[in-house]
Amino acid sequence: MKRLLLLFALWKASAFAAGSPDIPAVLTLPQALEIALANSTNIQTAITQLEQATGQYQQYRSPLLPQLDLHARQSLLTVNLIGAGVPVLGETGRIGPFGSMDSRIFLTQEVFNLADRRAWKSAKARQDSSRFLVQNARELVALNVVATYLEALRSKATRDSLAAQGTLADDLYKLTRDRVTQGVAAELEANRAMQQVNALLQQRQEAEQSYIMAKFTLANILHARVTSNYEVADPAAYGAGGPPDHAATIQAALASRADYHSLQANVKAAELQLKSARAEKLPTLSLGASDGQSGNSPVHNVNVYSVSGFVDFPIFNGGRIRGEAEEAEGALSEARTALEQSRSQIETDVLASISGVEWALKEVETSEKNVKLSQQEVELARQRFTQGIADNTEVVNAQDRLERAADARIRAEFTLGLARADLARASGGAEKTYRR
Repeated sequence: MKRLLLLFALWKASAFAAGSPDIPAVLTLPQALEIALANSTNIQTAITQLEQATGQYQQYRSPLLPQLDLHARQSLLTVNLIGAGVPVLGETGRIGPFGSMDSRIFLTQEVFNLADRRAWKSAKARQDSSRFLVQNARELVALNVVATYLEALRSKATRDSLAAQGTLADDLYKLTRDRVTQGVAAELEANRAMQQVNALLQQRQEAEQSYIMAKFTLANILHARVTSNYEVADPAAYGAGGPPDHAATIQAALASRADYHSLQANVKAAELQLKSARAEKLPTLSLGASDGQSGNSPVHNVNVYSVSGFVDFPIFNGGRIRGEAEEAEGALSEARTALEQSRSQIETDVLASISGVEWALKEVETSEKNVKLSQQEVELARQRFTQGIADNTEVVNAQDRLERAADARIRAEFTLGLARADLARASGGAEKTYRR
């Protein structure tokens, strides 16, 4: 039994993998976004919720439209006239059996029902809210993909940087070994140079594994076939440009953020729902008409019709309307509070993101200067060692400082890219910015 369950689980996993899209050999960020947006379960869930809201909207709209029904009946019955209160001669008062047929089309139309009309508009606002949540889900997916793609780029850059540092260290070892052979350097210096080669090799191997794991994570987020047999190579993922104006960005965010528009729609829906509850105290007016055939059989009948008007005026309903209005007032207060909190959070997100971009730009500038200084130091130290002025300790230390400076620059570039992604999300334009 356990073997069968295991085989079934493996079959399901292979079937799922078979339906997953493949990742290109070289994956750009726009390609990653296309795959993620087409396969994200979060977006699919949001779409499902939109479909439910659309169904509710159609239900609330239905009472406002003409209702057309067809009713047909053919009966064979007996009647006890005495039981119906009709005095007749005889013992039982029973007549029949006899045939009875009625076939009619019924048409009804609400003329005035303010409660139903406002409830329909409220459902329309809730549908709009769900539609904005689909857009918001796409924005969140875009941000997640960008952040994960940047992490993969960072791991790759670290690996490549360590490979370059390893080449420098290997050159130093070869140079030192030649000098030991010539008798102008000690074996200790060759040992020291080889230690640096091995240390950098170990770090590069760790970075290679980190890069592989980052690609696995990215493939999983894309809901694609999980593999690490591809490369990420899109420097544009780091973004471009400096920090924007604070006030203008906040206004643009309030005009673009789908989650904020969704909450605005919720407030509108709650306001209309409150008006709908209060309007139930008002009278309603509707019209009805029917036309058809009535007789004792389908072939023995006459045409019959009716036209009616209905006015309903609620007098006492046990406090139901008041209770619904109080419930709607609470929902409206909650929706307004959520909207105000969202506005404050958006302002915070925008200002924090702009500050992050400003800080990261400074970090990148400083780290680039430090890399140039470290490269100059390595070159000068190698010249001193080659000329016999100093041993290779200076070169090893200089190369170690260069490795740390290069790593700091990679971290600064990653931080800047992530800060720009956060700013794009805070402004409500992550998908538009990176999908290109």
